[in-house]
Amino acid sequence: MSVGVEDRRDRGRGGRASQPFLWDGVEAGREVRAGLARRSAACRPLPMEDLCFFVKPIDNSRLVQVMDPRSKWEILKMVVGGLFLLLMALGYALPYLEKADAGYRIQDLRNQNEALVEHTKQLQVEKASLEDPRRVAAEAAGLGLRKPTAEQVVWAEGAAPANPMDLVAQNLNRIAVEGR
Repeated sequence: MSVGVEDRRDRGRGGRASQPFLWDGVEAGREVRAGLARRSAACRPLPMEDLCFFVKPIDNSRLVQVMDPRSKWEILKMVVGGLFLLLMALGYALPYLEKADAGYRIQDLRNQNEALVEHTKQLQVEKASLEDPRRVAAEAAGLGLRKPTAEQVVWAEGAAPANPMDLVAQNLNRIAVEGR
């Protein structure tokens, strides 16, 4: 039994519907449409009401899956392609990472150099204070040591000054320069 219904867009124009209303696969006539319109909503049939679904258990445990030989090559190609892309990405990113790491190492070396320069300055100040002839003379006097006489001084070959007064002048000049 089929039901034909006018298209709602064409009703106002008085024309026939472009697609007929079908009831059970057959175009419905005017009396069927009128009967459907007079029924209450509870009595009208639902679409696909005559279909019945059920669950059918399927046991595939006896089946053995056969590997397609082409799929191995396809998987191998995908893995090799992925590794190639990974290596390309690493090759692209590695120089930038090395540059950043080198910058950190350079900054660490600069900080270390500044610390060593400061330590060297402290050691030079300490050395100058320890080599001060006045301090050495005061330490020697504190230990009970006396100045050596000319006979007690032994000069290495070629190291003896021609005039002992030259040695005194050299020491005084050095004291004056270091004392500044």
